[in-house]
Amino acid sequence: MDPNLPIETLWAFFAGRATILQKQLLAEWLKEERNVETYYRVLHEWEKANPQLIPDIAADWELLQNRLATPVLTTESVTETTTRLLPTPGLLRPWWLAVAASILLALGVWWQRETLLFQTYSTTYGQTRQVHLSDGSQVILNANSTLSFPRFLWLLPTREAHLKGEAEFSVVHTHDNRPFLVHTPDLLEVRVLGTEFAVYSRERGSKVILSRGKVALRSLKTDLQPLTMHPGDVVRVNPRGMFELQPKQRVSDYTAWKQQRFVFNRTPLNEIADQIQERFGVRVLIPDSTLGVRQLTGNYPAKNADEVIAMLTQLLDLHVEHRDKNFILTH
Repeated sequence: MDPNLPIETLWAFFAGRATILQKQLLAEWLKEERNVETYYRVLHEWEKANPQLIPDIAADWELLQNRLATPVLTTESVTETTTRLLPTPGLLRPWWLAVAASILLALGVWWQRETLLFQTYSTTYGQTRQVHLSDGSQVILNANSTLSFPRFLWLLPTREAHLKGEAEFSVVHTHDNRPFLVHTPDLLEVRVLGTEFAVYSRERGSKVILSRGKVALRSLKTDLQPLTMHPGDVVRVNPRGMFELQPKQRVSDYTAWKQQRFVFNRTPLNEIADQIQERFGVRVLIPDSTLGVRQLTGNYPAKNADEVIAMLTQLLDLHVEHRDKNFILTH
């Protein structure tokens, strides 16, 4: 905390007991950018100690509008009345300004709570990114992926990341054995203590690839017991939350994207087209259904969609047409 603003001032403000002078000091203090993060850290601590109900925004706003519409008495008209009640009439302020400021600040905090409580990392099409989390763990994000991780770990009993896309995790062990969890949009939960693994979670489904250590998978769509994975295991998750275990896999094939490579193992051309769209944002159309099921095996470098498509046309003797931002592959 900044010594110029005692923590008691913030706690009084959050509890609705701050004086006008305290609110003025707080407003000045928040003009310093370095104090904003401290403000939200203390707010998160206060909310954990004082659980709040979600405010009725519409009702509060209507109440505020009604109060603002009420005529404000002038200082002259209330001097005689307030003289007996207020020791310092000169400090009188329009009370509705404080009310409005408090409501607007509370609404701003509520609307921005995800941004305030979580640090978000993302990649664009064709980009990979290495991320160092606040607990010392490392993550490599594949293209077109997003990862969120808590800002204030010291307030939480677990380390919980939220992934949309694809990433490889190298998780460190903490002295207090604090669990590390990864959540995906299809309600998959990956629980670890210290390990290396990769998670894929896109529209086509999810899968988890374990390189080292141990993880437990649980689908929140079912009431089945968690599945414990061992090194070399690959688990695919279907839309109903059921697991398909493939043991003793070469896990490096599933993370070849880190070296900007594609690894195919009897992979249908339709699936290769999906991979190109996921990684580079380029749509590949295959009008001939017999061509779409044609399979390809091999390990190929490719930094962009053009290189992948050029490789496919050469290996499979195909023709490519560029139409309406789409690539069309034919015999």
